[in-house]
Amino acid sequence: MKRNTIFLSAIAGTLLLTACGGGSVGRQADNAIVADTDETENGMAGTEENTAAAEPENCALPDERTEQTEENAVQEAGFPGEGAEQVDRGQEENATQGDQDTDAELEEKPEQGGPETDGSPKEAPRLPETGGQLMDFVPDGWELFDSVELDFNEDGISDYVGVLQAVMEDEEGGQTYLLQYPRVLFAIVGEGKAGYRLDFQDMNVIRKRDEGGVYGDPYQPLTAEGTSFTTHTYGGSAWRWCEDYTYSYREGTWWLTSSEEAYGYGDYITDYEKNDWESGVGIRKERSDDWGPMEENFALSENGGWESVGYDLEYEVPLDAQMTLEQAGKRWWLAPDRVTDWEVKEKIIAEDVTDPEDMTELPGEAYIYYNDENRVLYICHSGAGTDRDFYYLVMYDLQDQILSVLAQEVSEIQYPRFYDGKIYYTTEIVEDVTYRTEEDGKEQITKEADAVGVRLNRMEPDGTGKEVIFAYRCLETVPGIMESRLPYVSMPYELNGGEIVAEVYVGGEPHPFYRMKTDGSGRERIGQVPK
Repeated sequence: MKRNTIFLSAIAGTLLLTACGGGSVGRQADNAIVADTDETENGMAGTEENTAAAEPENCALPDERTEQTEENAVQEAGFPGEGAEQVDRGQEENATQGDQDTDAELEEKPEQGGPETDGSPKEAPRLPETGGQLMDFVPDGWELFDSVELDFNEDGISDYVGVLQAVMEDEEGGQTYLLQYPRVLFAIVGEGKAGYRLDFQDMNVIRKRDEGGVYGDPYQPLTAEGTSFTTHTYGGSAWRWCEDYTYSYREGTWWLTSSEEAYGYGDYITDYEKNDWESGVGIRKERSDDWGPMEENFALSENGGWESVGYDLEYEVPLDAQMTLEQAGKRWWLAPDRVTDWEVKEKIIAEDVTDPEDMTELPGEAYIYYNDENRVLYICHSGAGTDRDFYYLVMYDLQDQILSVLAQEVSEIQYPRFYDGKIYYTTEIVEDVTYRTEEDGKEQITKEADAVGVRLNRMEPDGTGKEVIFAYRCLETVPGIMESRLPYVSMPYELNGGEIVAEVYVGGEPHPFYRMKTDGSGRERIGQVPK
């Protein structure tokens, strides 16, 4: 639930030494993105150093799936100055490319062929409806990156699930992978002498080469069993994550039937999540990711291993209805990066939003905090340090292309979610706090507005009916004068199966977890991390 913040901090720290997705486990991670130019056949990373992963129960490690030479692994890692192009959400910063062609240079060479590129996200081509063999479904300028053979419709004839990626070759035969294009997951049905028929194609499910963090290409080969196939990814640096998603074919439709994700430091897992939509039960396991408790656990594990350490908190959650493959892809946190048209045809302002002109960010420019097949939610902050210092919660309708400014707050908005017809988000509880400080040997008394707690709010999709359903205060009452700073506090939470599980993140202190109904009723404390 804190992975977005922690992962960025980890990257900043580990880049000094060496050098994330929704996700963490069920949390969204900002990855340090890397693009590269490569001459390897498929560019899948997996050196011995990088494969010391945070290993959950079944999330297999990269070295169990693929091998790669040390030379290629360095190329895949894409460190600055090693032929890598550093890419961040909404902006690009090109590192030294050596003698290799940059995307801009390649644009000037149309005679080389392949998909065109101008830096913005591109749509994948529509694949042929029929073909005589697997390679007939590979468009010009694309390559078959991976495939598995299975009989998912159980008719005794082999079928295939494959992954395509856009690639451009230079005159020397070197390959440039065009990151503006998504990787395409597809399936074809074998029809005997009639050849093959396209069953589906999807551009959201598979991570691209630049969505694995400093580690490089996060892709790990597909696996298949019976009428199901599983996608695998692995990425990060010192802080690492892996994701396995299994899709099963049933009566003409592909369903997401199970998932498994892990996040941690090296082989030390801090967050583990497993979902089984067949049983409707999700499993969550948490360890503290604060350095003090982690170092204590490192010492304990030297004798008995990580199994002897255990988790600080383990619990189950009821899952919502099963999703189709298409639904799961559109609800994946990286899906907005594939959107090519963010046109705003209409803007709607909620009644209690008084200064909407300060809200300047459009959806294609903003960091998306929530997305599904119908909408995205994001947050704008305008007028910092002025009397017009506001946070705005904005919703964009992907079908009708309507932008709605739903809420305006003076305190920070975090974790917006849409669930069961309602919008949820958190805000800080801000009060005036008096601090005693010392500067140059002299005591000073200062008063400032500071966060003394956090609220979980919900409202209707039009911005009406706002209510606080849960509030947590670091202190019930703030003393007249505080001798030390209040800890940072936030409230990441999960909505599933008609319930909320909220973690109150309190910097430097144990983080309590609460379970409650979606209206805030029936609240109970289920534990804390660390114990």
